[in-house]
Amino acid sequence: MWCAIPLAGAMVLIAIAVISHRNGKALEQATQSFAHTHAVLEKLEQISAGLWEVESSARGFAISGKQSHLDPFYLAAREVPQEVTDLKELVHNDSAQLKAITGIEPVINQHLKIMEDLVALGDKSLFRSFGQRGLTDQGNTLMSQIDGTMDPLAESERARLGEQQSAMSARAADLTAINLSGSIFAVVLILACGAWAVRSLHQQSKAQEKLGRLLGSMPDALVIIDAEGRIISSNARMEKLFGYTERELQGERMALLVPERFRQVQRQYYAGHLSGRAAGPADSAEMWGLHKDGREFPIEISTSPLNNDRTLSVTSEIRDISERKKTEQQISKLNRELERRARELEATNKELEAFSYSVSHDLRSPLQNIDSFSQILLDEYANRLNADGRDCVQRLRASCGHMEDIIEALLALSNMSRSELIVDQFDLTALANAVAADLKLKNPDRLVDWIIGENLTAEGDAQLMRVVLENLLGNAWKFTANRPRARIEFGALPQSNGARTYFVRDDGAGFDMMRVKNLFAPFKRLHDQTEFKGTGIGLATVQRVINRHHGKIWAEGAENQGATFCFTLGDDTPNGKSGYHNGTSN
Repeated sequence: MWCAIPLAGAMVLIAIAVISHRNGKALEQATQSFAHTHAVLEKLEQISAGLWEVESSARGFAISGKQSHLDPFYLAAREVPQEVTDLKELVHNDSAQLKAITGIEPVINQHLKIMEDLVALGDKSLFRSFGQRGLTDQGNTLMSQIDGTMDPLAESERARLGEQQSAMSARAADLTAINLSGSIFAVVLILACGAWAVRSLHQQSKAQEKLGRLLGSMPDALVIIDAEGRIISSNARMEKLFGYTERELQGERMALLVPERFRQVQRQYYAGHLSGRAAGPADSAEMWGLHKDGREFPIEISTSPLNNDRTLSVTSEIRDISERKKTEQQISKLNRELERRARELEATNKELEAFSYSVSHDLRSPLQNIDSFSQILLDEYANRLNADGRDCVQRLRASCGHMEDIIEALLALSNMSRSELIVDQFDLTALANAVAADLKLKNPDRLVDWIIGENLTAEGDAQLMRVVLENLLGNAWKFTANRPRARIEFGALPQSNGARTYFVRDDGAGFDMMRVKNLFAPFKRLHDQTEFKGTGIGLATVQRVINRHHGKIWAEGAENQGATFCFTLGDDTPNGKSGYHNGTSN
């Protein structure tokens, strides 16, 4: 029975070594995939930044005529096409991404040409309202088309980056667990073999031969050290790892194998094991090894006691962890880069919110002055104005009122991101009925069939969710105004995971699905202001609230056939309760 232990142990250790090697290869592949995805995401951001620089510099030069705008313009205009080519090369194995980038490349080139025309207008001092509006509108249309392709690609790459990072972490954890298991098994096996050798003194020479074969089969370097810290025995892997033969190492102290700066730490490490004060039966430590040729490399040492009746000794398994350290450094570097970009994005968002808030407040004072003075004109000078003059003043005051509504909507949109979420269970049915009642008071004579689902509850911020229903039900009320008898419905549908999808449906004016991408963008109205009045901010506010509840929102519709808006709240949690983890909006 004892004779079978070394052979079986060697086979198990070889199997562990094979598994460890395969997991190492898998970790290397996962790291390469992570780096490739990171490069694709970085190239997408560079292209977006380059296009922004082209447009900003072109408009700056066209307006001001300052030559300082031309250097960044031409630099960015030269770099963007090359960056698109580089991006195509990066994604050449992904047919869907390559098709999307190849399809948008002519649009990018067209956008660059329009910006060059804009610079040419400014250079010739011919930039006027008509030229500005025409080229600017074309540029905006093309940028929207470009963003519609680039943004989903970037979001897909970010999601893939997160999945690949998780996969790398899992692979690294598996590799560490396998190596540690192999180390513990090897130590246990060595202990068993040592005990067998001690108990079989009459077969000592044969036992030593078998122990030598066992040490030679170890996947890592291994040494046996006596109570004085001197090397008793070592395997062939030690010579491969450190360059010393077994004969050269025998009788030497372990200090020979580490740089001078680590020798004090190493002495304390072995002193703890030889005195029985070690942290555990198979304690590990990381330090640097010193090759015979003077080269230094990172190592991990796992040490266990080896007791017999006469002396105390320990066994140390030593492995080169250069590749693992390199992988860890790459992961750490990529994580730092992601954190830096996240901080930059957060700072940019804060700057945009501050800008919106400041503009909204700074606009109010002159707007109120215009409104007040126009009221004075009507009150005190109406008799001096003819009908056309009074109509102009009335139109002026109406425009002031509309502008005031837009400012209020901008402030509300800004507040959606800063206000604290007060999460609680609340009655969505009661909330929808209250909003419907307020709408009925505005026009009691309208014929509208309200169908509101019963016993609908949710978990979230009730005040913010009222804003959502006020906008969605308010839009349904507004866009069904031309119906002799309208139908507005609010309800919920169960999902496969037990959550709910809430919806608001109407049979009103609807919209063209070809323009659905503009539906939740601020100021992107799908209907003319003269037909249906509004600020163009409502649905952007709704989307921001749903995002804060980690849900999704989307819409479907057809012209003159009504529209349906659907949303979820933390929709990955069973039973319809909000989970408040990552969510996106379409």
